[in-house]
Amino acid sequence: MPHEPANVIVCPSCGAENIEGAETCERCMMDLSSIDVPDAAQLLKESDLTLPIAAVRWSKPVSIQATATVREAIQLMQQQRSGAVVVLRERSIVGIFTDRDVLQRVAPDLATLDEPLEKLMTPDPVVLREDDMMAYALNKMGVGGFRHIPVVRDGELIGILTGRDVLNWLMGRYFD
Repeated sequence: MPHEPANVIVCPSCGAENIEGAETCERCMMDLSSIDVPDAAQLLKESDLTLPIAAVRWSKPVSIQATATVREAIQLMQQQRSGAVVVLRERSIVGIFTDRDVLQRVAPDLATLDEPLEKLMTPDPVVLREDDMMAYALNKMGVGGFRHIPVVRDGELIGILTGRDVLNWLMGRYFD
């Protein structure tokens, strides 16, 4: 008579699968007694991934014109406590400039602080529409390594979806 497979718990240290309820990992001997196994209701459901990103509370977008200097963009990011600015030419999105750009492109050469932002921004960023599915957004973030993606409606900037926004949505949905 076939039996149901036992639930497994994955060791956060080495990734080995252990039988639910095991006190220590069979591979690395890490203490597993404090790890909670989520019940089925807490696991991300496939239907949640088909929800539009409008289900998530996005961050307010911070934008700046492409002709501004890198220094002005960094100051704006500091003032607004934002990890990114969406770069516009008039009202059209032409780029994005993030805290990662500051570390990788500006910090090694501080002479770039007074350069036009359009020289150091990431041009033509990936954007999302408010009716795009969560699965699509998560795929874009994961595959592209993006932590900030502008959200548009009819080509106009209306928000920015951040990794923190997605995490807050997940936490509110499954752990409240």
